[in-house]
Amino acid sequence: MEKKSVPFVPAQKKGGHTGAQHSVKATNRKEALQIFEDARKRLLNINRWQNICGSGSAEFRLTDKNGQTLNFVKPRIGNLIRIKLPAPKNQSGKGFDWVRIEAFKHTKDQLNDEEQYGFRVRPVQNPFEKDGESAHFYTSDASSTFLISRKGRILTAKEFGRNEIPNSNPQSLLNKIRNIIIAVAAMAGFAKPQWKKLMKGILEGNS
Repeated sequence: MEKKSVPFVPAQKKGGHTGAQHSVKATNRKEALQIFEDARKRLLNINRWQNICGSGSAEFRLTDKNGQTLNFVKPRIGNLIRIKLPAPKNQSGKGFDWVRIEAFKHTKDQLNDEEQYGFRVRPVQNPFEKDGESAHFYTSDASSTFLISRKGRILTAKEFGRNEIPNSNPQSLLNKIRNIIIAVAAMAGFAKPQWKKLMKGILEGNS
């Protein structure tokens, strides 16, 4: 994925950058509008992301700011996403990695027949301990941005990872090693198949 400047996506300043995307072409504008709306709903249904990604992927759960799981609720700024990786547990996050939804974007350009929707997340501390330490294998400098765009009959879903730096701050030596291994693997491309499946599923509805 390119690392050129993209509106709403943080500028790449340090560390690694990753991403994945998938595109489809609708047969007509009416179908394109329906695909966009269906994709938006799938993007917001975070609790079903694992079903889209398939076996062996991470498990995602939407929670409130205190870490309590939420069902059948539209995500909002301040909500957290609890991530259970198919990897050694994160001791800093009580077995999970945590990110916070920090911003949403929804734009329409009727003149050019374009529309875009998405949100951005960033690593945060464990909501049950709140010690200021990022409970994620990346530091809080990192971000992930999920965007669905439509230009006429062309629809694209993208994930942008920016400023990805391994989190070597945990007090536990084992957790430091765990974070570094997972972060390096993710930056090397091992996480891309999961994001690629998610982007494809969000557009095509294979959940």
